[in-house]
Amino acid sequence: MTPRPFPFPSILRKIPDLSRRGLGYNGPTLERPIYRFLHVAFALGLAHALFLLAQEGVRAHQLAQREARLRAELRQAEARVAELKALLSAAQDPAHLEALARRLGMVRREEILKRR
Repeated sequence: MTPRPFPFPSILRKIPDLSRRGLGYNGPTLERPIYRFLHVAFALGLAHALFLLAQEGVRAHQLAQREARLRAELRQAEARVAELKALLSAAQDPAHLEALARRLGMVRREEILKRR
């Protein structure tokens, strides 16, 4: 039994050539109003997507600036906390308190104040 050839060549001969009548893909088919509408809808969708992408870029830039500003404020607050802790530890030291009192001109009971 010999294999029969596939019938494509005979089928292709029976299909009429639509490009001669202007009905192929490059002819009036793409000029139908629905395709014009689809092209406009695609263009509007693309423009909207680009607008949203740009808006997200602006938002990301603003958030990065805000993050940098907040990090700077955090560093300042941490420095202030360290300064206040140093003052607190100094305030609990008796030698420091005595030095502060002497700057104000105070003396102990057993000491004699001599003016210059």
